[in-house]
Amino acid sequence: MASASKEEVIGKLNVRVLRGNNLVIADPLTHTSDPYVVLQYGAQKLKTSVQKKNPNPVWKEVLQLSVTNPTKPVHLEVFDEDKFTADDSMGVAEINITDIYDAAKLNLSHATNGTRIKTIYPVGANYLGGESHVQWKDGKVVQDLILKLKKVDSGLIVVQLEWVHVPGVKL
Repeated sequence: MASASKEEVIGKLNVRVLRGNNLVIADPLTHTSDPYVVLQYGAQKLKTSVQKKNPNPVWKEVLQLSVTNPTKPVHLEVFDEDKFTADDSMGVAEINITDIYDAAKLNLSHATNGTRIKTIYPVGANYLGGESHVQWKDGKVVQDLILKLKKVDSGLIVVQLEWVHVPGVKL
């Protein structure tokens, strides 16, 4: 008998962590930062590699999360790696996945490559640093995001989401 606490996976989300821009200087002694990104979704926690001494890091790394609840956001936090002390937070953001989930439910088999399904604007409390587009690209539903980091003076993280259907799961 399956455990009632285990949530059913309804899809996978590939999060391409592309780059950071104008991240805060976390180490005042060396005037640099050694940033890495941590994604958390429920009990899942994944991280990118550390980019040494770089306030404008390029990762181009794909982290895959199992989605159980499309209304639950992905928490993103950037850290500065420290050798002798606890790693410092360099800002936080949340990724709303309802827009890409809603697009993944559509029948897009006849859509042309590059078709925009939805545009999300940077308003109010969302973490967007620019317009975000959900689109049909190379046979997949993708969303490009520029995230403005909170709890810090500056910093943007550029990511691309890609919805991955799980065989046998009907959305």
